[in-house]
Amino acid sequence: MGEVSLVKGDWRRKNIFDSLKFLEKDIKEKIGGKTVLIKPNFVSVEVQKAATHIDHIRGILDFLKGFYQGKVIIAEGAAGDTQEGFRNFGYFDLQKEYSFKIEFLDLNKDDFEEFQISKREKIRIARTILNPAFFIISAAKLKTHDTVIATLSLKNLAVGMIVGGDKSKIHQGIKEINQNLFLLAKKRMPDLASIDGFEAMEGEGPIIGDVLKLKLAIASLDSLAADRVALEIMGINPREVGYLVYCARAGLGKYNLNEIEILGKKIEDCKYFRPFRLHSRYKEMLLWKEENPPEGLGRPISY
Repeated sequence: MGEVSLVKGDWRRKNIFDSLKFLEKDIKEKIGGKTVLIKPNFVSVEVQKAATHIDHIRGILDFLKGFYQGKVIIAEGAAGDTQEGFRNFGYFDLQKEYSFKIEFLDLNKDDFEEFQISKREKIRIARTILNPAFFIISAAKLKTHDTVIATLSLKNLAVGMIVGGDKSKIHQGIKEINQNLFLLAKKRMPDLASIDGFEAMEGEGPIIGDVLKLKLAIASLDSLAADRVALEIMGINPREVGYLVYCARAGLGKYNLNEIEILGKKIEDCKYFRPFRLHSRYKEMLLWKEENPPEGLGRPISY
């Protein structure tokens, strides 16, 4: 049974903190002697509504300081200048606010390993993300997407670990991007999903969509389960998000709501009064279902 916590409240920072407190015992155990790495999302280094808010990071750090004394690395490979994103969104202030040693890492400039994603394409993956000595927290946003319907905790890490300009290589079509995200998830899953839905995004995500104030936070040590609950809150059919379906069929986490235990608020209490409006290219994004799935997947799943 996967556990997913749901919290609603009027303060983003506290929502994140409270969502993690539900899982504190297991998080402590999973961190053990590892170094914590927080992976925010800077799909834009200028548009705040598209990027991980600093209060999301503060909520995570507030939680960690109750028991963790090690170094914290905040690592991102932005779609743009990563350092500019850290500056624009106030991240460098964190070094003065906390007693942790906080370091910032541009994954676009990290050492890398090559990874074959197709017969004709290789991509570079940040070596730091592949290092099992790091406990990786995916600090993602609740957003619609222009190619894969929704972008949540798994996609945040999968794309962010790709070095620099190689990110474009996974965008070779609807079929290809869903399969490539699945392959990257198999390579490295987040150890902890922290999804900020204080201000979610609908419509023309992941950058210029419209903001919806849901005032919620989602957390889980099973990132696929966290993303599945997020889809339910957004009113998105879980059968339609290809890369998550592939991950579920491969057994990378829980995807059936009957196998997910909700801690805190009920899903129904966290939904908007209607389903999220999806991207205008939504119907095109369903073309992955007409293609043959990646090799090595398990049997079809229940939802």
